[in-house]
Amino acid sequence: MKNSRYRQLALAMLALAVLAPSAAPSAHAETAQPATQQAPLNIAVIDIQQILRDSTAAKSVRAQVDKQKDAYQAQIAQQENALRDADKKLAEQRATLSADDFAKKQDQLRQQMDQLRQNSEKLKQQLEDAFNAGMGQVSQALAGVLTDIAKQRSLTLVLDKRAVPLSANSFDITADALKGLNAKLPSVTIPKPASQ
Repeated sequence: MKNSRYRQLALAMLALAVLAPSAAPSAHAETAQPATQQAPLNIAVIDIQQILRDSTAAKSVRAQVDKQKDAYQAQIAQQENALRDADKKLAEQRATLSADDFAKKQDQLRQQMDQLRQNSEKLKQQLEDAFNAGMGQVSQALAGVLTDIAKQRSLTLVLDKRAVPLSANSFDITADALKGLNAKLPSVTIPKPASQ
């Protein structure tokens, strides 16, 4: 699956969640403070990849996708084996069939193989869409958790840990965010791909 897409989505949601509460202070607050005075900078770092890997909701998304993928791969493998057997039987019948009959049966077999390939691609896309939808729910819930943590701790900036070469452990809110996400969203149910 496309992890960079989830990373970008998670980072964008993180930025919105943390900056939205502090981005629009009241007009009264702006006029009350002189232009040279700024809000104190309270920073935290978070390992988004760890949360998207270790949260119970993200694990449930991956487990469901893997289970569906295994079931469909078994189904497709069974259909591929049936088509191979049909191809072998057709090869054995070649001597007894007219050239036209053999060509027609061979063409039908090719069409069945093409249809199986198309079905396989559709299922792959549906599984990817289901994964994206599930991880989107996880990212959305994480944004809410981060907003709550930012408010509780008066944070003005939350950075992805990978973008910070060095930080003290006291700045890391990953464990708290993971705990909050697990409490808020223990699992996600993804839609099942339509059967082919």
